[in-house]
Amino acid sequence: MQGQTTDERFQKVDNYRSEDGLAARQGLYHFKTPDYDLPGVVVSRVGRQPGRVLDVGCGNGRYTGRLREALPGAEVIGVDLAEGILASVPEPTVVADVAELPFEDGSADAVLAMHMLYHVPDIPAALDELQRVLAPGGVLFVSTLAADDKREYVPIWQDAAREVLGGEVRMALTTLLERFSLETAESMLAERFETVALHDLPGVIEVPGPGPLMAAFRSEEDFIGLPQGDFERLMGAIEQRLEAHFADHEVLRITSHSGILECRGAKG
Repeated sequence: MQGQTTDERFQKVDNYRSEDGLAARQGLYHFKTPDYDLPGVVVSRVGRQPGRVLDVGCGNGRYTGRLREALPGAEVIGVDLAEGILASVPEPTVVADVAELPFEDGSADAVLAMHMLYHVPDIPAALDELQRVLAPGGVLFVSTLAADDKREYVPIWQDAAREVLGGEVRMALTTLLERFSLETAESMLAERFETVALHDLPGVIEVPGPGPLMAAFRSEEDFIGLPQGDFERLMGAIEQRLEAHFADHEVLRITSHSGILECRGAKG
């Protein structure tokens, strides 16, 4: 049904040319309980005053801004492969690939890779590079989604796709979880660091209407590469399902499960 695979397509820089799609996906978390302060978790665990912090794959700068506020003495650099999305992030910023970071060995006291490694074509190579730029005694923070994240969300899409398109249309989320779930990440990082501490962040998203969900579903368009007509038919079928649900229910409850891995003591 599709030309390129979702795995190939979602890794393209053009998918991140603006922050609109990212903001739509982040918007679902406005309805999550408990309301975790994710940047606050990182800030509280950085430890000693760092000289340099790299926020790799910083996107629209959610963590970058908080780190600069909390650590005014540090050089906090936002790094992203997509130049367009960096337009909203105050400098210093650097356009760079996580697999080829333009920083010297051991030059960063803290490094972040938050909800981004599942997009990287060669994850082990990216981990090598993150480890390379981390200073001795430094800390690497990695976040991703657990295997059971949004388990009620994907079937809405898949049922609609089977009805109107006659087959499966893989969401980016499905591919992401297959490539770098929280469970996979913890195992990979334990091979590279002496200690990997999990900050587990389970919760529930209770969405009060179809609008935020439709925005999130529509943000998949850049990843899946369906012809425009097919995509609109799919969106129409999803919207009908959501409207039917909210005719009888005040909210749609979705499992939310992510985590932050705090890695110290790089091996080798």
